[in-house]
Amino acid sequence: MKTKPAGPPVWKSSVSIKLLALMLLFALIITSILVIRCFSGEESRFSDEVAGQIAREMTENRIVLSAKNCRRTVADFTDPIILTHGKDSRLIVHTAHLSETICLASEGLGGWAWTSAYQDIVFEGDAQYTVDLSRLSEEDFVLNNELKTLTVRIPYAVLSPIHIPADQIKFHDVVKGWAAPKDIKLTAEENAQLTMQVNEKMKAKLIDENLIAVANENAKTVVADLLSATVQSIDPEFTVVVVQ
Repeated sequence: MKTKPAGPPVWKSSVSIKLLALMLLFALIITSILVIRCFSGEESRFSDEVAGQIAREMTENRIVLSAKNCRRTVADFTDPIILTHGKDSRLIVHTAHLSETICLASEGLGGWAWTSAYQDIVFEGDAQYTVDLSRLSEEDFVLNNELKTLTVRIPYAVLSPIHIPADQIKFHDVVKGWAAPKDIKLTAEENAQLTMQVNEKMKAKLIDENLIAVANENAKTVVADLLSATVQSIDPEFTVVVVQ
């Protein structure tokens, strides 16, 4: 009786099948990871490209909130302006330097030159014109969304008290005749009257030169420059127009 050669043991076949299955599963996992990474990388690059394109379009077309997506209201500007500049009650818009010479005379007997004394006093002072921005209210602002302008009505310039520093008063030497009895000396009352006289003469010069008109024109420029910084920080497309 012939016998067949024995085949491989059953337990060895089972181990081989399990090993093959494990290798296939491992290969499947590796393949899945690579596919997911590849897809994620492409998606990331796509997102970056889209974000870059949007940023370029916003820069090129200057898409700002006010210009493209909504209309400004006057309150957008008035509240920050009044908050920032509403305390400027004496905004200097023009300064004029003035000089006035007064001749003091102390006449002696008969009014003759040889019995009299004379002295020139030069007064140097500054006249400042100011605008009171603390008086601004919402009624002083007009907004035009089509022209992109904010019109502001400001008060007229006013003249502040003329300032004459003590060190800007120059006393020239006294000129007197040989028979003049004494130097020129002023009482406190005479000094006060002299100061009032100088102030009146300086104010007359300001009126003659029509410096109030110059001050009002300067006020428009000064205030426009001042408010433009605030307005354009809110919306760079708007400009400021100042009227009185």
